[in-house]
Amino acid sequence: MDQQQRKAMIKETFNTVAAGYDHPALRFFPESAAHLAACLDLRGDEHVLDVATGTGSAALALSRRLPGGQITGVDFSPGMLAQAAAKTAALGAHNIRFVEMDMQSLTFPPAEFDAAVCAFGIFFVEDMTTQLRHIADQVRPGGRIAVCSFYDDAFLPLSELFLARMERYGIERQPLSWKRIATEEKALALFESAGLAEVRVQRKNIGYHLRDADEWWQVIWNAGFRGLVNRLAPADRERFRLEHLAEIQPLGGADGLWLDVNVLYTVGSRPVA
Repeated sequence: MDQQQRKAMIKETFNTVAAGYDHPALRFFPESAAHLAACLDLRGDEHVLDVATGTGSAALALSRRLPGGQITGVDFSPGMLAQAAAKTAALGAHNIRFVEMDMQSLTFPPAEFDAAVCAFGIFFVEDMTTQLRHIADQVRPGGRIAVCSFYDDAFLPLSELFLARMERYGIERQPLSWKRIATEEKALALFESAGLAEVRVQRKNIGYHLRDADEWWQVIWNAGFRGLVNRLAPADRERFRLEHLAEIQPLGGADGLWLDVNVLYTVGSRPVA
């Protein structure tokens, strides 16, 4: 699969899952967005770029911190942007605009923004260093760029059981894209390779208890793992679901099923010439 085919597949997956992306089982997205917005130490009047905005979780978190500012959220998935726009309108957030745009081809004037964020998106691009530089080019010298990504052990052991069962169904295991930036060392190296300054990395666990195994299936079905499920033969999908949920059900306790969501937050500044 070449890069264009892979990009088309990712776009199709996110268009497909857009309607369920804000399911309560996936509440780690808005919870992590709140912390990402806090990492920028904003005054309140800045113009911030939200790259790969998805359904707008980071944009909305930033909106609350920018009473006199503005957020521009970009994404290449029209399905995700439609959800973001509807959610933003329902909440009455008037300082956000959304633009359909590929994050690899941002067309804003150089240094248009005071800061930029990218939540769980940069690892979808093969050349993350070039992508991070491209984002930094949109930010004024001295402005901050913040990225969040999953830590190496996020979603274990549930994700491992899911992927192992996929293999039993003949679906070859592919490296998880976010694993390429899944430790403090890898995140730091990425920011340094992109030429960013004053880099700091923080790890924060925002995990929580799911009500039951069915909620774990909502995580699978309404986010990136959906693409793998769709590779199963249609006749096998329900059998797979039942078998997988049966194997993880014993992992639950009195409080429910623990979803471990360890997140890395990396912040750097565009150097001042």
